[in-house]
Amino acid sequence: MRNLALTRLIVAGDRASRRRLLGMVAGITVGVALFLILLSAAQAFPERSARSSWASLSVENSRTLEPGQTLAGDELAAATTLDIHNGQAITVLKVARPEGGTSARIPGSDIIPEPGQYLASPALVQLIDSVPANELEERYGERVGTLDPGAVEGPDSLVAVVGTSLETVAATDGQTSAQVVTELVGTPFASRSYQTVTIIGAIAVLIPAFLLVGIVTDLGAAQRAERFAALRLIGATPQQVARTAALETAATTLIGSLAGAGLYLAMIPVAAQITLASSRFYPSDLLASPIQILGAIVLTVVGSSAVAWWRTRRADLGPLGGARERREKRPRVISLLPLALGVTGLLSSLGLRDHNPNLVGLLIIASFIATMFGILWAGPLVTWATARAGQARARTAAQVIGCGRIAQHPRAVFRTVAGMVAAIYAVTVFAVAIAAAAGTGTVTQGGGRLSPTALQVMPGTADAGTIAQAAAEIAAMPGVTTVAQGSIVGGQDGAGRLILPAAQAQALGASPTSSSTGLVSISTEWLFFDRPMTPSQAPPREQWEEQAQPILLVDTAGNDHRTIEHIRTALAASDLNLRSSPVSRMDMRVYQGGALENQFASLGYIGILVAAGISAVSLGVSSVGALLNRRRVLGLLRLVGMPVRTVGAVISYETAIPVATVLVGSIALGALTGWSLISGVSRRTVDWPSAGYFLVLAICLALVGLAVAATTRASRRMLADSTVRFE
Repeated sequence: MRNLALTRLIVAGDRASRRRLLGMVAGITVGVALFLILLSAAQAFPERSARSSWASLSVENSRTLEPGQTLAGDELAAATTLDIHNGQAITVLKVARPEGGTSARIPGSDIIPEPGQYLASPALVQLIDSVPANELEERYGERVGTLDPGAVEGPDSLVAVVGTSLETVAATDGQTSAQVVTELVGTPFASRSYQTVTIIGAIAVLIPAFLLVGIVTDLGAAQRAERFAALRLIGATPQQVARTAALETAATTLIGSLAGAGLYLAMIPVAAQITLASSRFYPSDLLASPIQILGAIVLTVVGSSAVAWWRTRRADLGPLGGARERREKRPRVISLLPLALGVTGLLSSLGLRDHNPNLVGLLIIASFIATMFGILWAGPLVTWATARAGQARARTAAQVIGCGRIAQHPRAVFRTVAGMVAAIYAVTVFAVAIAAAAGTGTVTQGGGRLSPTALQVMPGTADAGTIAQAAAEIAAMPGVTTVAQGSIVGGQDGAGRLILPAAQAQALGASPTSSSTGLVSISTEWLFFDRPMTPSQAPPREQWEEQAQPILLVDTAGNDHRTIEHIRTALAASDLNLRSSPVSRMDMRVYQGGALENQFASLGYIGILVAAGISAVSLGVSSVGALLNRRRVLGLLRLVGMPVRTVGAVISYETAIPVATVLVGSIALGALTGWSLISGVSRRTVDWPSAGYFLVLAICLALVGLAVAATTRASRRMLADSTVRFE
């Protein structure tokens, strides 16, 4: 009880001390809330991936459907394709069950749809009910149920499970080849490579969040040292002083942690609005368990209190500890070891990529952690070396004093900008990794390009008469301007040729080409890429007719999406047994945007925003803390007659030198880490970061400038009528 009363008197006995404690509580609140949000999001990602991947057939224990294969009683034939409605991607899982039924089940439903029936996710049900049937519902048949919300990725996920025949499933040319499955259970990660990327992304954001809590708990350390020295002066033992420091930190962090848990719970509905992949989060995805919340609170309180106790005992404050500054021990060269190990591991991962992917993933994660912590451990040494070099070249009083104080207190000075340095490193890693994403291409009309709205479909098992009849029915629909029956020879992956009637090819956007046979030939890349191509005369029909695959291209007058969706539905509901959903060049952007690397790019942008936000808060708190810690020294400088302007210049040097020293290294190491990460887990090439990265970097530098200006201004107010107490 005496310890509690003494702690309250010492650490919160005046208004300034209470303001300091309030600042600590606020910072810990933000840090704990951010940590819990990031922790729950990291936990939700694998579960969301599992809920989304089963419909894409990213499942285990499956095998390719062979021609003429019959299904056993516990099997299901399935194939996945992507459908489009007004710019939104719909995952369509086509399933066929054996004649006698199957014990296999669809996640989120007890119904296996028969041919002409379908199941839909709640969001797709809502979309279908909001538009005319000939725009969407007629593509799938009769709805016989709704998938449970917990079976799909999120509240916006558009998923349809369509019953069809075994022949239609086998002919489907979708995201994967037709599969035979006994159980539709998704995978937490699409691959080990993406698991590695996810783990590194989570660590890159969590470490700055931990730093924020550490920076906040150091707020006003010099004032506490003065009060603890006063305790020693009146006879308190080092153990009692350490207990007082631990009690102060425990009480502050407990209040801040409880407030942080409350802020976290209040932030869940807001954080759930973030769209990742195909959907927003369910709020339940971001809800950590009570044990995790309690563990975060206990970890914060116990960890902070233990550190405060250990630092106070290690400081060995004497009766004069508040009046005399103690020079820090010189940083040792061995502090460069973690950084050296991290860089070596990152470079080594490039040579092991083709030999042991599992080892590469573990090596990259370990090297990333070593590099990030290595920057923080090496920072004081590099800052000290820079200050020593600056002392030899100092020309003004501010430079001499600033470099001298940095050389005496390199750890305390670097701690001021540590949060900013770690955040810039994380931002650079994200920005470089994002640069490897394919992105979405441009879509241009004219100049010999295929019309962006022209729908292309590949008939499956339909014969020539059925195709001709379907083409005539589509041509009679309102808004249709061109229906071209063509053939693909040599495949459709960019190596084949598309053969079309010359007049219809020109109507679809191709450059005019004369042909004595009335047919022209053009690369199949014309169907997918935004580039002009010139057709050539097609070879005689007998040279390619036997190996040709039929294709229909349908264009409309204008870009009215209702007309396009009506035509798309008519094609899907026809007797053509389409191999894939009708798609246009405009729809390719939707497919590209849904690519996994682009989804991770979206996650990277979120990481950049979070890391930059943490850096701003950390820099503000650390700047205030550094000013409080230097109050006595700055007061002494003013007492001996140093102008306020010179004092402000000293503060500027003490902030700018560690930033300038470590910033370039942080950016370089972040670029190396991002490059090693992408090159180590894939064969993608890394380009220059986008302009947004340089904007974020400029904002971080501007924050440093604002922090220096604000600290200088605050020091002038603080020292206007300062008095120095000698004990």
